[in-house]
Amino acid sequence: KASTACDMEISAEKTKLMTNNTSGINTEIKVNGQKLETVTSFKYLGSVITDEGSKPELLCRIAQATAALKRLKPIWIDKSISLSSKIRLMRSLVTSIFLYACESWALTAELQRRIQAMEMRCYRKILHISYKDHVTNEEVRA
Repeated sequence: KASTACDMEISAEKTKLMTNNTSGINTEIKVNGQKLETVTSFKYLGSVITDEGSKPELLCRIAQATAALKRLKPIWIDKSISLSSKIRLMRSLVTSIFLYACESWALTAELQRRIQAMEMRCYRKILHISYKDHVTNEEVRA
């Protein structure tokens, strides 16, 4: 017989419980006779997951990416750096900060709009296009 057995143990001390149900959990869940602790947030892959959804994490990522974008202002205004190089820098230095751990986000229509707005903010900063210039997002992308 060439089968392998794998026993898995769940630690009640390390296992937490979170729900996205607004009325909470009505059933007591136990592991090895111990009741699991119910939490409203936890850290996963460096990202904070909350029972409020992904909005708090997304807002935090937007703030971090905006700060990175502002720190790179000398690059954005430097005329000797090509536009393609600036876009590559923006994608590697700003977008990577913004999208870190995005696999865990639960997207809503509002959060998708915020993600697109952040992307457009980056491109407009690189291209020196103000919102007052009334340039459409399609024109910026082109």
